[in-house]
Amino acid sequence: MKLRAISLGILVLAQSAFSQQARAPINYDTAHLSKIATAIRTNEKITIDGRLEEPAWQLAVPVTDLIETRPTPGAPARERTEVRFLYDDENLYAAVYCYDSDPKHITLNSIQEDFPYNESDNVSITIDSLHDLRTAFNFNFNPGGAKRDSQVFNDGGSSSQDWDGVWDLKTAVTEEGWFAEVIIPFKTLRFSKSSTQEWGLNISRRILRMNEDANWSPIPIRYTNFKISLAGTLTGLENIHQGRNLKIKPFVSAGVTRGITHKNDADGGLDLKYSLTPSLTLDATYRTDFAQVEVDQQQVNLTRFNLFFPEKRDFFLENTGIFTFGPAFNSNLVPFFSRRVGLSAAGTPIPIVGGARVSGQLKRYDIGFLSMKTERLDAIPSNNFVVGRLKRNLFRNSWVGTLATNRDSAISRDYNRLYGSDAHFQFYNKLEFDSYLLRTDTPGRDGRNQARRFETGWKDDEWSLTAEYNSVQPNFNPEVGFVRRANMEQYSSDAVWKPLLRRSDSIRNLNFGTSYDYIGGSSSGKVETRISESTIGVVFENNASINFILNDTFDRLAAPLKIPAGNPHVAIPAGDYKFLGYTGNFTTNARKKISGNAAYNWGDFYNGRIKHLTSGLNLKPNYHLTLNLTYDRNRVSLPNGSFTTDLVGTKLIYGFTPRAFFNAYIQYNADTHLVSSNLRFNWTHHPLSDLYLVYNDTRDTLTHRPRERAFIVKLTNLFNF
Repeated sequence: MKLRAISLGILVLAQSAFSQQARAPINYDTAHLSKIATAIRTNEKITIDGRLEEPAWQLAVPVTDLIETRPTPGAPARERTEVRFLYDDENLYAAVYCYDSDPKHITLNSIQEDFPYNESDNVSITIDSLHDLRTAFNFNFNPGGAKRDSQVFNDGGSSSQDWDGVWDLKTAVTEEGWFAEVIIPFKTLRFSKSSTQEWGLNISRRILRMNEDANWSPIPIRYTNFKISLAGTLTGLENIHQGRNLKIKPFVSAGVTRGITHKNDADGGLDLKYSLTPSLTLDATYRTDFAQVEVDQQQVNLTRFNLFFPEKRDFFLENTGIFTFGPAFNSNLVPFFSRRVGLSAAGTPIPIVGGARVSGQLKRYDIGFLSMKTERLDAIPSNNFVVGRLKRNLFRNSWVGTLATNRDSAISRDYNRLYGSDAHFQFYNKLEFDSYLLRTDTPGRDGRNQARRFETGWKDDEWSLTAEYNSVQPNFNPEVGFVRRANMEQYSSDAVWKPLLRRSDSIRNLNFGTSYDYIGGSSSGKVETRISESTIGVVFENNASINFILNDTFDRLAAPLKIPAGNPHVAIPAGDYKFLGYTGNFTTNARKKISGNAAYNWGDFYNGRIKHLTSGLNLKPNYHLTLNLTYDRNRVSLPNGSFTTDLVGTKLIYGFTPRAFFNAYIQYNADTHLVSSNLRFNWTHHPLSDLYLVYNDTRDTLTHRPRERAFIVKLTNLFNF
């Protein structure tokens, strides 16, 4: 508690020292009302070549006067940007003029698909085509013609970068700046059947050498440009239609695997997408294949809790925001975790026969329904999975909802069900309340089978204050979800202050924070873990940062802790432990040709000591090539043994063009004595139509023999009706 009192004192003193800094006078709640753009209908053929030579472009009134979000919130953007909109019966077109007083220093570090947006100059167009002030499509691109697109949910509260839409563009760099010509088919968007349309719209531009982010409709610095309720309006769209909006995407694949088993495979299947209504979509899949998916990044586990590996399979990534339950960032409990479908606990793929998903909006409701069937794999029986999600949107940024999941197999009384409700309320765009209540039903695990959470917080441009209660009872068992720490009751609080240094040319903000976690056993009620943490740091205008963290931990082990990692494996005796830890970390300017990050943690570790280093080095000699090196090392010294773990990763991405890439990801884990390689070539021959060549190799460094090798070819083609 002494450490927490000192931390709070630092926050109060720092706040008084910086409270006199002035703010730019702008009313964000009303500024968007005057931001109105007009799209002009044209009968002229628009050629997407980046030259913007068609006379029709001169008929459209340009969107101009972008407003800085940073470095000076509310100030006019320092470089002129113009965006004009045209449309015909099938497409929306945008002409983007990014004038630049120093075009030789335009920053371009990547042309890969879904390029890192903080490493290149870029522009994004965010469109709320349903005009519900909650959902949107974001189309982002850089001077090299690279694309990055996203679905936006919950007024920017969550988003899915893994959504891929059919759209295209061409760019050109001249002595005046850089320019883009964009085509977005109406089939890619979702909108009503009204003869006259009004859509939400925002235009954003990032100029890295100036550390500038600017938006057409201004947005407070605490939000991203996905804050669609503060967007302007696009008008002028009349008598447009989506058509049948039917997309069929068949695939064929062939592969050879050599290892524990030898097999030659040839397969085929298809995905289908159909708009049931303008805002409700049916996705169906048959013989679902994920051969092209990148392998997981390996992790070292020095705790007694489960590790979390993110979903990477395309079918499950799309429309993830619809199925999000509770707070968007919940590290302990995810009620629906799609990796439970078609993947074993060890990460081995389980064949998926097929399935369907219905997702979207009906008036004020968000709807999600998913049904999948997996095949039998060795001792794992065939399973049916059903997930249902319903949310009722309230007011401007609030909702109440419900979620249900079900897994059952052909084996008698082999099922698992989860159901519950959540609520989110937001007031004044700053005060938030989140809560949920869940229950599971599993044969043989009756009673004390609930999970609960309540969180409240105040968040503005500089302050974030939160308090949370979280409970997971001992028989709560979400087999189609993820729980990091079960059977616990947690009380937490956080206070973070990030004062903006508006008069500084080099420092964006300081970072002062303190947090406290009290975790007891749900059954015993006794304290199991108590953590007090304090942070002090600096964020620079070029996005570099440096932080120092002090961590004071109490942990009670009811049973010996057998650390999963480490060779030889060691156990920490049961008992009470109190230990201090120290962490220093930094990141450098990511837009440079050479950039990096590192974190070093040292101090007590139960009844011993630990030294933990994580580091990363990024090399970008040109915008075609990106090389990323990572290194993770643990050195643990305990009375009954010591061990070291090393984990090395190398990722190489080479972009031949914005549509053709080679990826190589090689990992070495000294703890498991394995080297794994994942090599992929991807050529997008048409939008959302791809050719993949994949080679996977896993080798044992002790025997120097391969455990498994596989070569896979996969071809997809999208038919858009």
